[in-house]
Amino acid sequence: MKKKPARPQKPQLTGHGAPPAGGSGAAVAPARRGRPAPRKPAPRGGPVPGGAVPGHGAPGPLPGGGGYQQPPAPAKKPAPKKKPVKRKLALGDAVACCSAEALAASLRLTGRRVTDRDVLALYERTADGPDTGASILATLEAACEFGLAGLRPLTFTEVMPYGPLAATLCETRAGLILGTDLPGPHAVLDVGGWWWSWGEPYDPAAFPGAVIEEAWAVTW
Repeated sequence: MKKKPARPQKPQLTGHGAPPAGGSGAAVAPARRGRPAPRKPAPRGGPVPGGAVPGHGAPGPLPGGGGYQQPPAPAKKPAPKKKPVKRKLALGDAVACCSAEALAASLRLTGRRVTDRDVLALYERTADGPDTGASILATLEAACEFGLAGLRPLTFTEVMPYGPLAATLCETRAGLILGTDLPGPHAVLDVGGWWWSWGEPYDPAAFPGAVIEEAWAVTW
């Protein structure tokens, strides 16, 4: 006796009853009838650099780190610090304390009495021997710490090459301590038209080959 074929059953949606016998239980979406959905037009002008899509924000970096990148600026090396020059030109058998003598001449302009013993005591604070010499900076620092003839400078500053020397002379009224090469490192006091060296005034024209290497303004 032949069996009758089973009648086909309608598709069953998820959540709408038990699945048909022998099925997997997956939902079957009903087919929609009508016109097919229109396709989106391709972007004009080809691909955008950087992998960006029009209308999706600014382009980003290329995959793999490609593209031009600004190299970092090279670090600037600090300017080498100028080493103070020891001024030690002496006359005859005198001690090479021209820096201390120039500072003493500056203090004498204010009316203060400064003896040779005061000059020598200041020099001994800055040098190891009579012929060693001392820089102007070391002499100024020693005067601020220990004093010269019982007095300490109020201020001191290097003014060359930052401004004209004539203007600084009018401001300090105590002259300018110049570090010169005559040739030979020497320190003198410039009072505007005259250079005081070892207690005597000299015309700067008497030293045509002199080179001014540094200048210091001092206030008492």
